[in-house]
Amino acid sequence: KTRVMRELADRANGKVLILVPSHMLLSQFLLAFPTFCCVGMGYNSNIDWTATGYIAVYDSAHLLSNLTFSDIYMDEGHHPIPEGCPQADNFYKFSATHVERPDFAYSLGEAIDDGILCDYDVVVPIVTEGDVQACLANMLHKRAGLFRRVLAYCNSVAQ
Repeated sequence: KTRVMRELADRANGKVLILVPSHMLLSQFLLAFPTFCCVGMGYNSNIDWTATGYIAVYDSAHLLSNLTFSDIYMDEGHHPIPEGCPQADNFYKFSATHVERPDFAYSLGEAIDDGILCDYDVVVPIVTEGDVQACLANMLHKRAGLFRRVLAYCNSVAQ
């Protein structure tokens, strides 16, 4: 989701707002959007009203209601739109937990059939002690040549 938002933001024709439900996600998104102004507890006294991009927690979105955005990207879009949310030309909801029928669906199987993704095997390493990254690196090193591409899911952007 973050990568798609980054690509959209790079193509936006004006101010961009990213809405996130928590301060933890605000910190994670800031890594991908380092030039964006943060809005939320601890940041509200330093809002740069001339910024071209903002990342705001839901509870602070109303502080930006005096601005108009070309794009708003709402992470965890299955939640209600925050009260006092600013206006935008384009409003995108991102979620892996949709409760509504999505506007567009494209399955992994379709992407593989269309040649967008390659077929894959799922390998789940179980780490019970030590450094998770070092353990994964050891596994890949011991099985050199077995894996052409590796996709690792982590609990946070920092990992």
